[in-house]
Amino acid sequence: MSNIVKKNLDVVFIFLLMLLVFGCIMFYVGNSDLPAHANIALDMLNNNRLFSTNFLMYFCVNILTFFSGNIFCMCIVLVVLIALSNTLKYKFVKDELLDKYDDKIASLSSFTLLFVYIIPVFYFLKYIGFFQNTHNMYMGYFVPNVWHNSTILCMMPFAIKVFQLSVKQLKEYETHRNIKIALYLTISTLIKPSFFFIYMVAYPIVMLFRYGFSYRFFVGMLPVLIGCLCMLYEYFTIYMVATDESGVVISFSHILTCEFWKSHILYFLVSLAFPLLFLLLYRTQVCNDYEFWFVLLMLVSAIGISWCCVETGSRAMHGNFTWQVVSAMWFVYYYMLKIILRDDSCELALPNTIGGGIRSCVIKMVYSLHVLMGLVYLLRFLFTKNFG
Repeated sequence: MSNIVKKNLDVVFIFLLMLLVFGCIMFYVGNSDLPAHANIALDMLNNNRLFSTNFLMYFCVNILTFFSGNIFCMCIVLVVLIALSNTLKYKFVKDELLDKYDDKIASLSSFTLLFVYIIPVFYFLKYIGFFQNTHNMYMGYFVPNVWHNSTILCMMPFAIKVFQLSVKQLKEYETHRNIKIALYLTISTLIKPSFFFIYMVAYPIVMLFRYGFSYRFFVGMLPVLIGCLCMLYEYFTIYMVATDESGVVISFSHILTCEFWKSHILYFLVSLAFPLLFLLLYRTQVCNDYEFWFVLLMLVSAIGISWCCVETGSRAMHGNFTWQVVSAMWFVYYYMLKIILRDDSCELALPNTIGGGIRSCVIKMVYSLHVLMGLVYLLRFLFTKNFG
């Protein structure tokens, strides 16, 4: 046991760090969804709704507190679950990177993905007289990481496994891998369906381009079908039994107005500035990569869903059709980091490629700035108790 711990000291450190961070958010900051989600788990227990809606995280909270209904214990268990999820997020990324890079590079790279963020330009411009009414570093932007929502935090490691396995299917198809994809996809969808919203759009398209209407394509769609069944179950237990006329509305009319673009375009451009810079610099390397198109399709569908789908009734202000943007943006940064690392290793092998070396230095500096910004945002959240 001691040898296992020694070999995974970084994982233990990440877990303890996440316990500290989310413990502070739960019991000190308070201004987050974490306490609310502990209360939702209690409400589901008291009202015998343990298997309704996206129930899996809440059910785990109840079963790990032995269905006691003790809200303090439920808060502690929820903190542990979220810390464990973020640790798994770190571990899954590191394990994949270890196939190509040494432990130091894999560990540091995976660590940065826990914190990487966008640069909230308007927030800083207010100090020199521009956008003085902008006091947020999160609301309105498309960000790759959040710290205040339990369900997306618990969902992400399973979404990462689905993505990693799906990319392997695109490179070298194996029928038995579909079982693993279906398992992880079911878990992620029953925790929060946000990732599945974009996966069910992007994955069939890239699989179709990769394999055409072949046996591999149709069998590869079985996990998507299972995910659809999970999503339909959640839809039924949320909306079909609602007493306040809650529902889902799909509308495109508002995105055709000038008012919509006036309020969105600047945030849109700021959020995507770094990915667009990356695409400009690495366009020749990524244009024939199925993984790139996979990530791009997830991002486009995520933004499209957030702009066109809204809930009605008591859930209208919950923002449940925006969380998939966070997931999609994280995968954008994940993909960019892998290409940056690959490009850097090529530079070591071919040191005379001066142009590529400059590109690598520039993109690594910009990426590092985004990681630093993520740390700044987290500290601001912890000290000001404001996640906006």
